[in-house]
Amino acid sequence: MNFLNSKKIHFIGIGGIGVSALAKLCSKNGIIITGSDINESHIIDDLKENFNAIIKIGSNSDLITKNTNYVIYSPAISKKDTEYRKAISLKIPIISYPEALGQISKQKTTIAISGTNGKTTTTSMVVEVLKDQGINPTVIIGGILKKYNSNFIQGDSEYFVVEACEYKKSFLSIFHDIAVITNITEDHLDYFKNISEIQSAFIDFIKNKKNKGILICNEQLNELNPIVKYSKKNKIKIYDYSKYLLDDYNPLIPGEHNKQNMATTLSVIESIGLDVDRAINYLQYKFSGTKRRMEKVGFTKYGSLLIDDYAHNPEGLKFLIETINKKYINKKIILIFEPHLYSRTEDFKKEFGKILSTVDILYLFPVYKAREKYQQAKDFLLKKYIDKKDNFFIINEPNKFKEIFESKKYNENYIVVTAGAGDIWKKGLELKSKNI
Repeated sequence: MNFLNSKKIHFIGIGGIGVSALAKLCSKNGIIITGSDINESHIIDDLKENFNAIIKIGSNSDLITKNTNYVIYSPAISKKDTEYRKAISLKIPIISYPEALGQISKQKTTIAISGTNGKTTTTSMVVEVLKDQGINPTVIIGGILKKYNSNFIQGDSEYFVVEACEYKKSFLSIFHDIAVITNITEDHLDYFKNISEIQSAFIDFIKNKKNKGILICNEQLNELNPIVKYSKKNKIKIYDYSKYLLDDYNPLIPGEHNKQNMATTLSVIESIGLDVDRAINYLQYKFSGTKRRMEKVGFTKYGSLLIDDYAHNPEGLKFLIETINKKYINKKIILIFEPHLYSRTEDFKKEFGKILSTVDILYLFPVYKAREKYQQAKDFLLKKYIDKKDNFFIINEPNKFKEIFESKKYNENYIVVTAGAGDIWKKGLELKSKNI
């Protein structure tokens, strides 16, 4: 049975960025939506107000009844969860969020965008360019598209554009006509043992091709060598995006990483047979982007520009800091950083320390534990790896942080940047006094 033929679906972990997008898709297909999550959020509010979803905070098995046709759960959910067990007891079909994406991908011409960094921005670029050229894809993305203020778009074309995450190999559920790999670096080492295991997962991802299959990647990246070798051996057509890494091609949103995202997008457009020149023009002058990617939030009371970014690994932080330094040459950077996951922070502590030491002023928040257990002793484990004697501050009491910016010390000569994959973006909103 195809879950999209259901009358009623319950979502466990409905507040997640991906699961919520899937719930919206189901609602648009006339399905009654119920769900649960551990916290209230703007995503939950959106689902309630605009998609008629019935949502409870905390595990609430009462929402699952014999009239529930399917239960879809986030990979972050334990199979010991009371709602999960209730579905089992009632013999209701249960599938994970990635498995649900897999069902959709089999039914449409699927562009699956993967990679360690750049997935969300590249996905947003592909979506905006496709729509500019008259193609309206169905979209599920791991971020909020600024232009559409949503992580979901209901399309009417054959195309399905989806962000494909490698964590726990969830992307192996997706079947693709066009597979995109932006790049590969060591990440998610709480799951993968090393880079070789990550590369093997990406090879398995490529194996999920439909028809002849197309791969978009940069053949010049050493980390992609095993994937490229496998693809050539199996006669998968490769579009090497490095040919679009030209000085003349600069996206509206700055940064070397965004030039890579733009180049990747142009190769996708070429592979479909659309107008590459028109795509170049769009990305250079019209591209809206995604929230939390070099997003200008506003200004502080005394004129510091506020920028928010999702950067949460060393490479992402490096791209972010270098881009801001180049764009705002005469300004000093105040970085407000919230590490994401104890495991990631531990795995890359030296790399984090090196890049964090390069900013003018650093405010370090406790680690955002996300799916991990609270480990207070590790909240500031980066402290001893950061080589800064001055202008480095540990924030033990986040609730009092706003007071620091009530003085005239931080004026228009500073750029204030919030960075991290957790809730640090909320601090930027607290500091905001003026709109852009």
